[in-house]
Amino acid sequence: MAKRIILVGRWESIEPLGILYLIGIAHQLGWDCRVHLIQEGNFSPLIQEVKDFRPDLVGFSIWTGWHRQAFEAADQVMRMGVKVAIGGPHATYFTKECEHHANWVVRAEGFRSFRRLLEGELGSGVHFDKVRMAEGFPRPQRQIVYNRYPHLAESPIKSIMCTVGCPFTCSYCYAPAYNGIYGGFELNIRPVREIIEEAVWIRDHYPLSLIYMQDDIFGYNLPWLEEFARRWREEVRVPIHAQIRLELTRNTKRLDLFREAGLTGITLAIEHGDPWMRQYVLHRPMIEDLIDEGIQKLYDREFTLRTEQIYAVTLSDIQSDLTTLEMNVRLNPTMMWTSILAPYQGTEMGDLASALGVYRGNNDDLSETFFERSVLTQVAGGKLPFEDAVISLAKDPKDNPLLRMKAHLRGDLEADVFYGDETKPLVQIQYLDRDAGERYRDQTVMLQRLSYWLSKVHQGHELAAEFLNLPSSDWTWPRLGEMTGRHLDRLGLREQREGYVHELTAQYGSDHLPGWIRENPYYFAYMPAGAELAKVFEEARFTDEFDWRILGTHTRHHLFHYGLYLTKAGPSPIVTR
Repeated sequence: MAKRIILVGRWESIEPLGILYLIGIAHQLGWDCRVHLIQEGNFSPLIQEVKDFRPDLVGFSIWTGWHRQAFEAADQVMRMGVKVAIGGPHATYFTKECEHHANWVVRAEGFRSFRRLLEGELGSGVHFDKVRMAEGFPRPQRQIVYNRYPHLAESPIKSIMCTVGCPFTCSYCYAPAYNGIYGGFELNIRPVREIIEEAVWIRDHYPLSLIYMQDDIFGYNLPWLEEFARRWREEVRVPIHAQIRLELTRNTKRLDLFREAGLTGITLAIEHGDPWMRQYVLHRPMIEDLIDEGIQKLYDREFTLRTEQIYAVTLSDIQSDLTTLEMNVRLNPTMMWTSILAPYQGTEMGDLASALGVYRGNNDDLSETFFERSVLTQVAGGKLPFEDAVISLAKDPKDNPLLRMKAHLRGDLEADVFYGDETKPLVQIQYLDRDAGERYRDQTVMLQRLSYWLSKVHQGHELAAEFLNLPSSDWTWPRLGEMTGRHLDRLGLREQREGYVHELTAQYGSDHLPGWIRENPYYFAYMPAGAELAKVFEEARFTDEFDWRILGTHTRHHLFHYGLYLTKAGPSPIVTR
């Protein structure tokens, strides 16, 4: 009788790639495999499945933010007499936490360790493949996941990973720590042949309109990209969406190869509209010229574009966050994707937030998503006291004196910030009081939910500032519609907005729009396939109980499908260049 394994991961709208490759190893070794994806932190169905299936092993791939619930489930599984292995990001960076909840903990890539575990050659404890890619990517067994989760099989969007690794040192990311585990950066590159075979198999067996490459930086290795572009064009011929860095746009040959390969869309993380915040707080020293020139090159080649940004970062305030929205209004991406900062322990951002006295928590405070309220315990209310001091202390463009500063609290709302000499403060921080801090958290959550749409509105940052300045009790759907109409009229866009509302009515297929749409038609009129989004809300009975969170979630998914992935996106209708 074959041994049995359940592999556990998070429910996502796209395949859990890491688990797919692990299934490939287990299947090759003759194990009877199941996959269980957790929805909304609910592990109860998993426990029932363990009782029914009686596996020999349950493997958890754990992400920071839902690790607490995962640990509780792992403990319960072990009490049932079933062995447990833990891998994934949390196991890689917080190994000691995981040791108490598993028989085996596997760090980092770990394909070889996982194989040895299943072969019975790995003793209990912590294991780490010191040689990167000691075992190459196994062939994933997608059908095991697709049979269990038909929505993944039926989706016309599938994902593949071509490379693992990132050389950059963003303060909020674990990539620098990951590179440190292996003694430096090394890009692990899968052979083009393997990727082509995987893509062709997907194309021949399941619905497929687009492949999303889940690489941190796609196409970083130019010789590899040259071979990939030629073979993908000749043998696969399926559109691609991928994430790159703006620095890669300097090489026009690389961009042309992207186009040659069949890339139709690009994701770029810009993260903040303020150059100082980008360089010193987020450690993404991208000058405005690089951003403008790089994005223009992408537009020239007719790529769709998703930009990524973070609100509520350390030392930010609402005015600072609005500069990020203003930048996106100017850049006019197909989709502006936004998140709320997660100050993970073990990252530079986590260390910085702690040193400056704005975060006293730990990873247990964090959510599994990036769309919840800020967890910063203090809001400093802006970078102003730091800007000149940090710039004057920087020895070169890569130096970040901010990382060597430390705050000493003076009461609840003030702190002295020291640099080296702790007898003489360099600058002072004036924190926001409790009420102002809570309001800022409310503002950033609302801004995050609305930015998908506001980025498409001419001078949308001005509309955002006006709306967010209202008492939170006035943040209503009709009020937003009313203010948007006045905003557009003020900009001389009455005739244009009326035309788009008329077009929305025609697309909706009715002489009269439902009342709740008439309260704010602009939200849909200025979206690609906006009538389809309105129908989604209506079918979900969204208007029975209006929820801004649901609005943001549905809008995000809509833009992925109708903007980035499945249709060719044109310029946002009311943005004028």
